Amino acid sequence: MDPARARWPEAALARHDVVVSAGALRHHRDLPAALRAMVLHAGRLLLCAEDAGTPAPHEQVLAALTGGPAVRQPPRHLLVAGVLAEMGLPADVTMVTGGRSVRAADEADLARRLAGRPLPAPVSGRLLELLAPMLSRTPAGDLEYRYPVAAGLVVCPV
Repeated sequence: MDPARARWPEAALARHDVVVSAGALRHHRDLPAALRAMVLHAGRLLLCAEDAGTPAPHEQVLAALTGGPAVRQPPRHLLVAGVLAEMGLPADVTMVTGGRSVRAADEADLARRLAGRPLPAPVSGRLLELLAPMLSRTPAGDLEYRYPVAAGLVVCPV
């Protein structure tokens, strides 16, 4: 690991025109301290791409099939924008949609990867049936699940 990363945000780093964070702020216990350090190192612009808090389609389907709650993450992009506003730095927030994918050799492996645990065959089959519009085969023959991901893009001139 880079020594500067190991000591972030206390590390003495050079100033840069643009400082970018893509999902890394969720690892910091003290979000205001991490953002203050980023602002100190940003000469013109701070750009943060963070989770918008929307569960992935497979998480919603699994919750419905198993009777559990859909895991909703807090909209981290709004937390970032709010902390910056408290610091006196207004930021623009834009929603962007990207994509993620999960590949597996077969249906059982894909269902296990999506659930994070082995599933009973009927639940596994129903999960993949409901996700069928987002499934395809790769040229190598693997099963691929592609789904949209919403993120919040926080742009803050400093």
